[in-house]
Amino acid sequence: MEAVIESIVDKLRYLGKPQLEVVLNFVDFLTWQSAPGRSSKVSDSDAEISDREFEILLDELADDFIKSLGSNVPVLSDFAISREGIYEEHP
Repeated sequence: MEAVIESIVDKLRYLGKPQLEVVLNFVDFLTWQSAPGRSSKVSDSDAEISDREFEILLDELADDFIKSLGSNVPVLSDFAISREGIYEEHP
């Protein structure tokens, strides 16, 4: 197992930052998926969550997404998100 880990680490050294972030997200997903108490098969009754639980999950996902973007995220101007800005090239 140690040899496999060392091989993975050696190969990671040649990846750029965007590829490393993809690998990290994948490893996070695998870790979450294999967490103790997490069943690999979800029954129909487990698949349904309340509206409030869904909102909480969406908020957590949005927060995680914002954290992953960092602090140098360009912001769209008011014009860019206005109807005129969206359809400016169409007569």
